[in-house]
Amino acid sequence: MSKFSFTSGLRNMHAPSIVIDDRAEKIFSVLISGAYRRNSLTRMQLAECRPAMLSTLGRRINRGLPIQLTVLAFPFKVPNPAKVGARRLPDFAELAAIRHFCALGTTIQDIYPPGLEIHIVHDGLFIADVFGIEPQEVHQYETYFAKLISLEAASNLIRCHDFGTLQRRSALDPTGSTEALRFAAERWWQRHRGTAEWQLSFRKTLGMINLRDFPAVSVADVLQHARQRRLPSGWERVERRVHEAMVQYHIKDAIIHQFDPRPCCFPDAIHATTQERHGRLSLWMVRRGQSLLPWHGVGCLDDRGRVRVVHAVEVLDRPDYSPVFIGGEDTPFVYRKSARPPPLSTSGPNNERRSSGREDDFVRELLPASASLVTSSDTY
Repeated sequence: MSKFSFTSGLRNMHAPSIVIDDRAEKIFSVLISGAYRRNSLTRMQLAECRPAMLSTLGRRINRGLPIQLTVLAFPFKVPNPAKVGARRLPDFAELAAIRHFCALGTTIQDIYPPGLEIHIVHDGLFIADVFGIEPQEVHQYETYFAKLISLEAASNLIRCHDFGTLQRRSALDPTGSTEALRFAAERWWQRHRGTAEWQLSFRKTLGMINLRDFPAVSVADVLQHARQRRLPSGWERVERRVHEAMVQYHIKDAIIHQFDPRPCCFPDAIHATTQERHGRLSLWMVRRGQSLLPWHGVGCLDDRGRVRVVHAVEVLDRPDYSPVFIGGEDTPFVYRKSARPPPLSTSGPNNERRSSGREDDFVRELLPASASLVTSSDTY
């Protein structure tokens, strides 16, 4: 059976009224393959999605234009030391995502030479205040992310946009709906308190708010405790902050979905997601099976050289994982697993174990132009 026979069979079962270009079918098969599709075909609602996606692909192909995907992603490194340590900039996790997108782009270009455009919509500036992050930090994250794209020669493939800028360009102004959305969010918080949905929102919000004033181990313990519906004694102020942020993010999330500028700005794009959502194509960000989003963790390589995204507490104090730094930076760019602990030198400013010169060689091999990522302390 050929690798495209599955969708060919679906085509025969659900014959469209127009002839679909074979290249559209092949590209569709790539997008829904397990290498790139995160959600199940059932949750994606394949039978309903397929005609619309094929029609979208067909319109681009008929005009000889690159296929377009959009995804709302890469807001900032979450300010949670248990998840990302002291890192505030993109690291190997984001780089691995860029390389994953490049692989998708190459596969589609082999089928259709005009290729693919992936339009990443950063929503970091829009939601930063909810989680206690300053706009400057978001700008620094986006600037560094753009440099990683440039270093990978992926600027034609991956285009980055600001959510708020696209919203204004589309004349989508949520101001008149803000009070109604606030009322709905507060009512949701009260009526659903204690439910599974509310509890999931509580845990997600706790994992996003700024907890940098606390040790990573303490934060990791609190994240586990959150599954018991309340935080332990001494964390009352944080718990109140989480409750406030839940309401604030509920409003922001409603605005993101009700005033989404992507259909206006990219009318012939497939609008993908990083989450499990019914009726949408959900994408693996790094590789199949790696569900942790790059901005929620740190990038690492296991002893077989496979990419992983993990929470920082899983590797911070393990002697078999060595932190690898880019010259001029004081937080690790990647954690590398070895069969035996590598020789170490002094600790960095954030008490990260610094690796030997051989690890510096490894970084140059991993990212040959890494020196150009570092400019001045004023920038990062």
